[in-house]
Amino acid sequence: MAEQCFRMKGTTLTSIVLDILNFEPDEFDKQLTAKVASAPQFFTRSSLILQLNTAISATEFELLVALCKKHQLQPMAVKGQVGELRTTINDLGLSDISQSKSTDSALPAGDNDAPAPAAAPANNGVAKVIDRPVRSGQQVYAQGGDLIIVAPVSEGAEILADGNIHVYGTMRGRALAGVKGDTQARIFCQQMEAELLSIAGRFVMQDTIQTQCWKQSAQAYLEEDALVVSALV
Repeated sequence: MAEQCFRMKGTTLTSIVLDILNFEPDEFDKQLTAKVASAPQFFTRSSLILQLNTAISATEFELLVALCKKHQLQPMAVKGQVGELRTTINDLGLSDISQSKSTDSALPAGDNDAPAPAAAPANNGVAKVIDRPVRSGQQVYAQGGDLIIVAPVSEGAEILADGNIHVYGTMRGRALAGVKGDTQARIFCQQMEAELLSIAGRFVMQDTIQTQCWKQSAQAYLEEDALVVSALV
């Protein structure tokens, strides 16, 4: 009997939903340039779901996808007002998920974005414990609870939790806690060297962290809509 070549299983992935409200190519390119520049380590190579809230032509859609790729974003699926775009979507190797259900959560918000809304704490589930290093390019998500990592997190890795994040090791990647809006969530790590920290949509980048508690035991939390990073005494 032939050896099994593959298996299929369900998974939970975190993707950015890009809401297209009005597509004017030059202005879209300008605004996307500014957005990506605000947090390049977060957005670069991120997967996208394109939410079409306005009808666009096949040519405009192809240009939209091209502009996203220009900024190193990776469109993978489309939903919303797909209209007559299904053939074009298929030709570009994307998926039409217009009939699929999805749950949106907060993205890191820059200083010019609206404050993240307050929400009830989400960390009422069982904590997810990881006892192996999280390598570059890997993503670990704790849905409905806390994430505990008893190992280092490498540069280029991404860890996410609906609740708190605890890293008992060096934190060099991106850590996003309270991703569904829990403003009470916190991030703790044994040695802080993170690329990006985010709680309920508010974030700080590595250059800011380096001026506060670099290579120290530290915690991150929200205080009056601002993300604070401080050393643990």
